[in-house]
Amino acid sequence: MMSEDDKLESMLADPWLAKPRTRWPLSILLVLVALFALKPIIINRLISRAEAYSSNSMFNNAERECQKAIFLDGDNARAWNILGGAYKSQGDIQNAVSTYLNAINANPANKVAHFRVAMLFVLEKDYRRAIPHFELIRILGPESPAALACDSFSYYRASLEMLSLCYEKTGKPDKIQDILKDLTRTFPGCSKDDDILQFQNAK
Repeated sequence: MMSEDDKLESMLADPWLAKPRTRWPLSILLVLVALFALKPIIINRLISRAEAYSSNSMFNNAERECQKAIFLDGDNARAWNILGGAYKSQGDIQNAVSTYLNAINANPANKVAHFRVAMLFVLEKDYRRAIPHFELIRILGPESPAALACDSFSYYRASLEMLSLCYEKTGKPDKIQDILKDLTRTFPGCSKDDDILQFQNAK
């Protein structure tokens, strides 16, 4: 005959949790849930470290942190961009181009990746390959005042200036007039020299 205490203990006990064969699957599930919840934090920390390494010219370390972040999230355009910058800084243009294209695949509207890969094409005098990337930035339009407050560099403005150069080099003067109209309409009073200085100082 069970006592009242035994009956209460029996009611409160969870036989499913008490079985040894179910403890490990439950523990693994809890660990996976925890890792999933922490994943964005881990990725942000890796990217922050990569940026710090890059700013101190420790490009191998930056590459390693970016590759970890990309392993966890292959669609992280920010990690791809930092990795591309590390390759470019070391003179590895081929890998830099491939990496920026991966950033664009991850986020087709990423102005940073479009601008950087287009600038690499310009440096290689491959103007025809640069034009579609500058044109896409043009289609995306000017940055908002809030965006420019965080980063004073305007990819839109610099892309318009670079487009005029690319169309000049590819023999399309009619396109240049349209570009200059967009430039003067969006940035009244701007000069060509201002834009040249701006995109030369681009990240």
